Amino acid sequence: MKILYSKKRRKYDLFYTIFCLLIGMLSLFFSETNHMFIYLYMPLGLISLYRYIKVKYYLIVEKGVLKQNYIFGKKINLSDIKSIKHFAGEYILRSETRKMIINLSWVDQNSHSELKGELTKLDAQWV
Repeated sequence: MKILYSKKRRKYDLFYTIFCLLIGMLSLFFSETNHMFIYLYMPLGLISLYRYIKVKYYLIVEKGVLKQNYIFGKKINLSDIKSIKHFAGEYILRSETRKMIINLSWVDQNSHSELKGELTKLDAQWV
């Protein structure tokens, strides 16, 4: 099961990508000297463009593992989850050794019901 990013989050990523590429291009064409904007914003724009195209899913649930789908995203086994707390627009999942925070404002509305259904299937204490 794959949980999508919300449309608001995807739009933010697209605007950030366009902004970085635009600043990088403008500094490339209108700067008479080598400026740090070229070396900073162009790679940021290209990385965020790659991320916008390739990364559509916030969470992936497969083979009993819940994984956040970004570079340093956390993984947690569904069978290891001991407690689930819903607080301030987030799910906080805890196991013996790990803690994962799922920001619900980043989750698509259609995917939110799938995520909640998957979490209610678990043998975990809701706090």
